[in-house]
Amino acid sequence: MPDSPTQRRQAQHAALWAVCRKLPTDHEPYGNAERTGGDCSAGCRFYRCLAGHLGGDWGVCGNPASPRAGLLTFEHQGGAGCFERDGDDAR
Repeated sequence: MPDSPTQRRQAQHAALWAVCRKLPTDHEPYGNAERTGGDCSAGCRFYRCLAGHLGGDWGVCGNPASPRAGLLTFEHQGGAGCFERDGDDAR
């Protein structure tokens, strides 16, 4: 069992990565898509942060047009074409 707060946080991240799907459409290094837009946590209107202290890093994609729709998503993982800021035209 991890003892320090840092070790506990790393263990929690590892547990989430163990169940997080990586898709070919995800941004590199998680998938094959070159990063062309913003990160999910940097203002995507479809990104829903998890509750608690890992919510700054992890969320769920709510973009119905995205391959990651409904999936646990690391903040830098979302792929090309799924990021939309508030006010962007809907697809």
